Amino acid sequence: MRTGRAPLILALWFLAVLSFSGLARAGETYYQECTSTISGNFNGTAIPAGDYVWFTAVLSLKGLSSSPTPLYVSQSTITFTANDTTYTITVPDSTIAFSSRTTLASTDFTQLKPSVLGEGWDTNLQFSGLAGNDLLTAVTFPVPSEGLPGGIQNVTWQATFSSIVSGLTVNWQWAAAAYTSFSADYNALGVKPVDDNKASQYQNSDHAGTPEDYKDFVTGGATGGGGSNFTGSYSATGSCALTPDGSSSVTRGGSS
Repeated sequence: MRTGRAPLILALWFLAVLSFSGLARAGETYYQECTSTISGNFNGTAIPAGDYVWFTAVLSLKGLSSSPTPLYVSQSTITFTANDTTYTITVPDSTIAFSSRTTLASTDFTQLKPSVLGEGWDTNLQFSGLAGNDLLTAVTFPVPSEGLPGGIQNVTWQATFSSIVSGLTVNWQWAAAAYTSFSADYNALGVKPVDDNKASQYQNSDHAGTPEDYKDFVTGGATGGGGSNFTGSYSATGSCALTPDGSSSVTRGGSS
């Protein structure tokens, strides 16, 4: 079950790499994929024009059995309707690498490999021992001139996950926080890559996806209440098992 051009090109790229390395053998399938959708709701706080919504998604990857393990996130979109206008936000792709060689978790916004993924989040994580969730991807949405009302329903985030490693299951959630000021340069935000309070340069209790350099500008709105809630409250948890033929899941529920 292919969901579009990017996952298909990823599959071909994986096959080419494996064939070149001599790892591919007739009759064996390496490319794994799943597509997952989570719908949630914003809280009752309106967000004025000129502010920003910081959407973040986090994951907990199950089934890690060998190092290194790559996970690719592509064709990610967020859709919602407000003020009789339907918005579709294209979320940057991401590559997430779990490796025993990584000693400090990090994330950067850069050109990804393969190049079909374009610019996105390149996250490198320790293979084991991480507490909590890890950054999946993130995107900024500048609030339009008419502002956003409170109580927006059915905010829907969809993403496709791919890997050459079998047996993986992605458990993920999304959240959204409002900010009065933000940077268009993702690398200037100081995004925390993990929940873990010792695994990255940001040794604090903030959630993965927190823009550490802009925390002073957080305010109420989206799924957050401001204060020390720098990412917003999380949606329900979606679970997506990667399979050779592709799989899909749909999760509905308000923010928690």
